[in-house]
Amino acid sequence: MWIDSHCHLDASEFGGESLAVAQAAAQAGVSAIVVPAVHKSNFDTVIKLGEHRADCFYALGIHPMYVPTSKEEDLLLLREKVSELMAGADTQKKLVAIGEIGLDYFVPALTQSPLKEKQESFMWNN
Repeated sequence: MWIDSHCHLDASEFGGESLAVAQAAAQAGVSAIVVPAVHKSNFDTVIKLGEHRADCFYALGIHPMYVPTSKEEDLLLLREKVSELMAGADTQKKLVAIGEIGLDYFVPALTQSPLKEKQESFMWNN
């Protein structure tokens, strides 16, 4: 079984063809795709992708590169959304991970105060 554990099907680079890309992956032998959210603004988008295809699952999180424009309230929204999805009565759970989240120090601004500390805070306070 092949699983693509990290595919941003919601990205604009797919030009609105994300479902066709997922279909092509399935035809090539990919059994499942996990689509990670990067910001609160695309939580609903990745959830909808999971609803459209049985082989698409999702992860919710805030990528470190989006931490500078995110607020503490966004973490609360993330927690609420995850709790809501986990409490759902549906038998086919599509939320399979918390992500995209972590530490990225390849962007120089994220290695400097105060963004370095904010990034760390977002990672540990999920």
